[in-house]
Amino acid sequence: MRYRFYYSVVMLGLVYAAWVSRFYAADETSPKTISAKSSDLFEKQIQPLLVKTCGKCHGQKPKNSDLDLVSFGTAKAILAKPKVLADIAERLNAGDMPPKEAPQPSEFERKQLLDWIKAALDSEAAARAGDPGAVTLRRLSNTEYDNAIRDLTGVDMRPTRAREFPTDSVGGEGFANVGEAMPVTPGLVERYHQAARDVAARAVLLPTGFRFSPSTERPDWAEDALKALRSFHARYAGPNGEPTLAAHLAATLKHRDRLTRGGPTAIAAVATEEKLNATYLAKLWVELNGKSASQAEVNAQTKQWHEKATQIEAEKQRRQTAFQSGKKAIESRWVSSKRVLVESKVNEGGSVPFERKVSIQRGELLLLTVLPNENYGADSTLIEWTIRETNGDKRTWNIADLVPNLLKGNPWSDKHDARWSFLETTPALVFLTQRNDSSAGRSELKSWSIGSEPSVFVNSATEPIKVWTTLPARSVFVHPGQKRPVAIAWTSPIAGELLVAGRVADAHPSGGDGVSFELSHVASPDLGQALADLGSTPMSLPDAGLPPDMLSLVRTRWRKATTDPAPLLAAIKAMQDQLFQGNYRKNAAIAIGNGFPAWEDVHRIVARERVQGAAREPLFRMVALPAQPDTFVVWDRLRLEGGDGPPLVFAEHPELRAAIEKASGLKFGHHPKERSVPKSALVTASGAEIVIDLSKLSAELQKALTLPRFLRADVSLDEASPENASVQAFLIAATGGGGNLAEPVAKATQGDPLAAQIVHPRIAAKRAQPAAEFRALFPPAVLFQPIIPRDAQGSVFLYRREDEPLRRLLLDDAGRTEIDRLWSELEFISEQALATPIAYEGLVQYYRKPNDGARIMFFYIQEFEQQIKKEEKAFLAAQVAAESKHLESLLAFAARAWRRPLAADELSAFLASYQADRKDGIKHDPAFRAALARVLSSSWFLYRVEQPASVARWGPVSGNELATRLSFLLWESTPDDELRSNAAKLHEPAIMEQQVRRMLKDGRMRGMAEEFGARWLGVRDFVANHGRNLKHFPEFTLALREALAEEPVRFFEDLLINDRPVADVIAADAVVINELLAKHYGIPGVKGEEWRRIEKVAEYGRGGMLGFGAVLAKQSAASRTSPVKRGAWVVQMLGERLPKVPPDVPPLPEIPPAGLSVREITERHRKDPNCAGCHIRIDPFGMTLEQFDALGRLRTAKELKSGDAKATTQDGTEINGFAGLRDYLAGPRREDLLRSISQKLVGYSLGRSVQLSDRKLIDDVTKSMASGGRWSDALLVIVNSEQFRCIRTAEADPTK
Repeated sequence: MRYRFYYSVVMLGLVYAAWVSRFYAADETSPKTISAKSSDLFEKQIQPLLVKTCGKCHGQKPKNSDLDLVSFGTAKAILAKPKVLADIAERLNAGDMPPKEAPQPSEFERKQLLDWIKAALDSEAAARAGDPGAVTLRRLSNTEYDNAIRDLTGVDMRPTRAREFPTDSVGGEGFANVGEAMPVTPGLVERYHQAARDVAARAVLLPTGFRFSPSTERPDWAEDALKALRSFHARYAGPNGEPTLAAHLAATLKHRDRLTRGGPTAIAAVATEEKLNATYLAKLWVELNGKSASQAEVNAQTKQWHEKATQIEAEKQRRQTAFQSGKKAIESRWVSSKRVLVESKVNEGGSVPFERKVSIQRGELLLLTVLPNENYGADSTLIEWTIRETNGDKRTWNIADLVPNLLKGNPWSDKHDARWSFLETTPALVFLTQRNDSSAGRSELKSWSIGSEPSVFVNSATEPIKVWTTLPARSVFVHPGQKRPVAIAWTSPIAGELLVAGRVADAHPSGGDGVSFELSHVASPDLGQALADLGSTPMSLPDAGLPPDMLSLVRTRWRKATTDPAPLLAAIKAMQDQLFQGNYRKNAAIAIGNGFPAWEDVHRIVARERVQGAAREPLFRMVALPAQPDTFVVWDRLRLEGGDGPPLVFAEHPELRAAIEKASGLKFGHHPKERSVPKSALVTASGAEIVIDLSKLSAELQKALTLPRFLRADVSLDEASPENASVQAFLIAATGGGGNLAEPVAKATQGDPLAAQIVHPRIAAKRAQPAAEFRALFPPAVLFQPIIPRDAQGSVFLYRREDEPLRRLLLDDAGRTEIDRLWSELEFISEQALATPIAYEGLVQYYRKPNDGARIMFFYIQEFEQQIKKEEKAFLAAQVAAESKHLESLLAFAARAWRRPLAADELSAFLASYQADRKDGIKHDPAFRAALARVLSSSWFLYRVEQPASVARWGPVSGNELATRLSFLLWESTPDDELRSNAAKLHEPAIMEQQVRRMLKDGRMRGMAEEFGARWLGVRDFVANHGRNLKHFPEFTLALREALAEEPVRFFEDLLINDRPVADVIAADAVVINELLAKHYGIPGVKGEEWRRIEKVAEYGRGGMLGFGAVLAKQSAASRTSPVKRGAWVVQMLGERLPKVPPDVPPLPEIPPAGLSVREITERHRKDPNCAGCHIRIDPFGMTLEQFDALGRLRTAKELKSGDAKATTQDGTEINGFAGLRDYLAGPRREDLLRSISQKLVGYSLGRSVQLSDRKLIDDVTKSMASGGRWSDALLVIVNSEQFRCIRTAEADPTK
């Protein structure tokens, strides 16, 4: 690969040499036409006059010059040097030559000489008009190269800066696009290859092609793809992935009548006006106007539901009122009614008994409170407490009664109507509200709490349990928190005398200071009811359930709504909460990052459900709730799946089948009512709990179970069950669970929203339809917004795609295609499918290790194994399939880079080179990048190669070559796709004009603003070559220098893109600045870094080219202003030539002598006879700019002496300051300035010095500008000219 790569280095030099030797020739051709009379006049009169007038200095041994005017013996010889003749005429006109001290020609002689030169040049210019000039091989300048790379790749890499390319030379009319001024050295060639490799390293391979990135690193590429996807998501959803439902509903209300009348057209119009999604709005509109299939039945069911909901709401209100009343009563009388019967400290590991008799009234309370001591911690406390009636029925209440009943409620009423309540007293009474089916992974430990630690708990097991301490069997415990005493309250159902006895023991000795307790009597009969009221409100009432037809309810409320969607949104939100459960960040193992869904349907209604539980031990329970008459549940294919064993269907394993039948008392394939059921099914009555204990199996059969794994069954109702029957089925095969690193707690709870309602098969679809329709239209989120899930302890999947609602509700075909592409690119770039199997194996092994019972079972993660393998296989296939697409895209890229179609042999050679690399064992990715680097190091990219004309004199360039000329003229860059597509017709004036006007509006016009505008002004290199003494001007910071350099570029961008009159270069009363530059210039009211055009700035000494700080600073001395440099710059802008500085003329002092101004030392300098001739032209212009200091700032009146900025020009015009000079240039000298611009613009456009043959073109461009023409007008004159559209033949002299 290295040989083939560097082959292009050698070829580059060879190609360049061949082109130069074949085509390059100086543009010094024989004159086209010269009359005998003119020739005779030259030989007899003009040539002798030249010798007489100029020969002393410009003879065969010229002084201070290499110009020999004596040796031209014929008119033909001197006309072959038209530029020399033009220079002679210019110097004679200006009076520069002959020097004042030399003999002067008479007026007649001067006129005779000028007339002959004018006539000869006019004749020659007419004869040569349209000549495009010598054929030149022109390489890309640094700017052109950088811009071409930018536009080809979409990334502003600027390789010439990164690789420190040598600065481009300028030529022609002072620009960097002149072929003769573009040498190629071996060092530059090497940099081209380095830059090509740099660019190729930034290619990002995609499924269908490639693009480029600023980075060479894959993580950065993936981040870019991720940003694009997130940007797409943000167009359609909110920060949590939710659709903009409120705005869309509001639009359906606001424009209801219009949408009703207008149909789809109105929907599209409203969506545009309100900035909404038309697809989503249309779906909402259609569904909100729909009707249910059986509306009468739905209405009746909805009425019943409303009545039930109303009753429940009334009960909620009653309870709320009671709660407030109870709270008020307790707050006002609890302390005064409370009498402590016993109080004591319980030492660490100790036990304190208590016994008291107390007279009590019905409704009064006994309160046992356990408090932490100072050394809080390890305060689990055993409570034994009995309450006996001493008279009457002599009933007994024992706290041990709570063991099987703890979780039945708080408060809980026992069989004797006493109420037990579980509280925190901090200091207000607060009911414990969090019900916990297990603690520390043990289902035998039931508890009530407020936080994570159990406050009141029981060990319901028949044996002690060892967890954080050993807990005796069937006992009650409390655990006070830090500054959080815990109390158990008993509300008396009787009046009489009671014997209260028991003990309080420290159940967790650990070297602390134990606990304290107190037994109190709250002697106020109504406080018992108040406490009951206080505890009843937090307990949730059973709600009315889901409406029978949720969508119908939404439609009804929508039809009644006016313009406020809030009530409707609240109703929709309430139903969403009942139908969906968000799982993100809920579990660190069953996590989105491990493949589990972010949103889950709850309260599902199905005909058949796969029920499962985590099987840790060989003890299974099958539960179907609730019990219902004549309702039977079919448990088909009871089996073990996942884990380390193959699927094991119990009915298909004779020994296990027999063991299960024995343990359960059921028979596979047998129905209690002798109805037909599958042979693999067990049948239970609804409400039954079947325990299958296989712990006594033989070791061999125990091994066959291969636990842990999933216990599963396919559950349904039998066909003969009532149609209104409904059950929830549970398989419980483990204790423990819970917490964010474990599977769900194994328990059977009626009403569990995650357990599906299994209904009769004949009505399942009908019952499920309303919820399904609502879910389809009103999902809480349409996509998983984070994309990268950050909820797993150790993620298997890097990205999560969950956007079916988005695709269905909000996207049209184009949107679905785009999001699929974005996801495909992200997955391809990130290579997630190759990393996922590694993460999967690691996580499965982690969870497989023995643990404390709290962690997730590894087989939950195993659910995704096949998906992972499938995705890996598909990705590898996609990589292979993409290779041919990459090559197709690369060939298309080469055509764009080379600015022409590739020939068949070039295509073949290109592919052969790639294939050779592959045969050498190089993988696709590096082989592709090597091929891409070859494209960008080819001479076809680095040079603007044009084929010479095949007709006499000159002929049109090809369409692609003309497109290239136009693109590099306007954009300093390669043609875009639209220009290339129009290349074949670009010689047609209408097409050319269309493209010019289009391209002028493009931001890439910055290229011309930099390379024409800034170079014409002489400030293209201002940041590096500003000439300021930074010690003298510490305020001249890099940021300021960069802003000053940027200003003229922005100004020309504004002129070009907005197609303003060309004369605005001098006459515009506007600047383009930002806050930093505005402060420098003293222009108020400009804030922020953004560049903007500011009008009416003449009062601040700004507007047009004269006010550019970069120009004023650069045309200054290192530490002061320089009227000479500034004046010379103005003269040059007017297109006038200045002679070389005479030898031995001392420079002006850098620091003016004390008491003298810069003006005064300049005036002294002008008195030197050797200097006066030039300075009388230069200094007046420079003096007017003394208003500005050496950094381009406007000076204050105190800094200027009277008259410092006033001057009289050589033609006698009085001008005063910046405004006077601008008026002078925009007035009497306007055409001179515009002609100068025209000449520079023509030279820049043609990439060479202007020639005699360009005179008419320059005249036409000047005429366009002078008549108020805009930039487009001037440019159209140029691009439609023969010079721009044509090329000379390879060898013919165009003048013959």
